[in-house]
Amino acid sequence: MGKTFKPTKNRNTLIWGLVFIAIIDIPLIFFFLISQGSTVLFFIIGVIIFLVDGLILFLTFLGKKMSYKVGENAFTVNLGLSKRMIPYASISKVQLSNTTLLLRLFGASWPGLHWGLYKAKDVGNVWVYSTRMRGDFILIHLINGKKIAISPENPRIFLEEINTWKSKFGTASPSEVEAFETSGKVVYAQVLAVTAAFAVFLGYLLWIYPQLPEIIPVHFDINWNPNRWGHKSELFIIAGVAALFPIINAIVTIKYGRYGKELVIFLGVVFILFMALFFGIVCFTQSLV
Repeated sequence: MGKTFKPTKNRNTLIWGLVFIAIIDIPLIFFFLISQGSTVLFFIIGVIIFLVDGLILFLTFLGKKMSYKVGENAFTVNLGLSKRMIPYASISKVQLSNTTLLLRLFGASWPGLHWGLYKAKDVGNVWVYSTRMRGDFILIHLINGKKIAISPENPRIFLEEINTWKSKFGTASPSEVEAFETSGKVVYAQVLAVTAAFAVFLGYLLWIYPQLPEIIPVHFDINWNPNRWGHKSELFIIAGVAALFPIINAIVTIKYGRYGKELVIFLGVVFILFMALFFGIVCFTQSLV
């Protein structure tokens, strides 16, 4: 039961994705192929390419798959890989609001997708699941004071539908509404998982370090043949760079993770993949000595 609404379409999402990948990747790959720099430079370029391409593909996917469902017991935002469910009892009111997203406090902006915490004109801070920056939004006010903005294709029809279902339910207390937010246990478990991934990487590096020769390959050509050698202590520079990622993850996840489980999952996957990338490079370097 229930009815699913598609967001306002933006047909240029995929095109913009391919354009940005080309603009960013081509110069980076060219620079990587001709450079003879340090291992740190190698890692930085690789991480940038990995992060940019992954983020662009992820945002393009979200923009294509996002939908809004008015169900029997709750309103649900479907982001393709995850969902955010808002029970009707946690909603104080729903209204049509013509506004403009002014400033992204946290999240992502992409042609065809705006997701995260924004400051909006005449609205203030609002959590956004939208495909546009301005125009008619459906503004959902929660009992705990938080607000959610979405952009269905037919906002007036959506407004009528959600108010019809909401009228059948009572109103929850603010403490009951907090139960529907992302659990603090989930947030801290994610932080612990990313930190553990870094600890495994660092532990492996410390374990193999005494067995490595003093001089190891620290840069590779297009065929992955070593073309620069350096002291094995350069590996600790890599470990220092890797340490930044669990720190950034902890700060962002603890501060903003309560706004949505999809954010916690996304950050966890991204940063654990970073640790896997660093781990793989160290293993590859070890296999050549």
